[in-house]
Amino acid sequence: MGIMTESKYKPRIGVTLPDEGYRMLKYFSQLGVKLAGGEPVALTASEPHYGEKLDGLLLAGGRDIYPPRYDQPAKREYTYDHNRDAMEEHWFHDATEQNIPVLGICRGAQFINILRGGSLHRDFSKVYEKAEYPNGTIARIFYRKLMFVKQESRIFSILHCTKCAVNSMHTQSIDALGEGLEVSGQEANGIVQCIEDKYHPWMLGVQFHPEFMLHVRKYRRLFRQLVEQADLQRA
Repeated sequence: MGIMTESKYKPRIGVTLPDEGYRMLKYFSQLGVKLAGGEPVALTASEPHYGEKLDGLLLAGGRDIYPPRYDQPAKREYTYDHNRDAMEEHWFHDATEQNIPVLGICRGAQFINILRGGSLHRDFSKVYEKAEYPNGTIARIFYRKLMFVKQESRIFSILHCTKCAVNSMHTQSIDALGEGLEVSGQEANGIVQCIEDKYHPWMLGVQFHPEFMLHVRKYRRLFRQLVEQADLQRA
């Protein structure tokens, strides 16, 4: 599984998570870090662990981000997690200041973009052609779509593929790019699947969920790279 054994020290990777629900997401997000040789530190709104020393940060998936943060109206009868938003914003700015590596997954990638001044499409099926994907439980597990990756990119150096089959577990997607970010992977119809920070030492955001594809080596490498970069930055 590509477990790191070179050092007894396990880089401490903060994994931002919701306080309630999302049991599978919580488990597999932390498992990806463990398999890569890191020590996951669960960061929640109720237990944010402010002030602790982290070597890397993983912004995990979960509920939609509050739309007024990017000048869009909130959905009616939708429960937003404002406390988690505030907790993640704190840790993102801390990670940026400390130059520690950051990986954003789904909501995490979207939040990176928002915190850099970007915006989202609240429903990409209304914006892009051929963008109505199966969304049932079985489809979320097994359905795959193609992400086209730029060769001159960090994500290509990790996945080693220009056409990568990724899962589809989202209805929102990145619209206007935030400051310092660039698109390095997207679908043929234009939906953004990967963003990178051109100036930060190591910052990636992926719209798909690699934690639910840990049986595929190239997606385990995303977590391994996060942990290895955390170890390098620590040194």
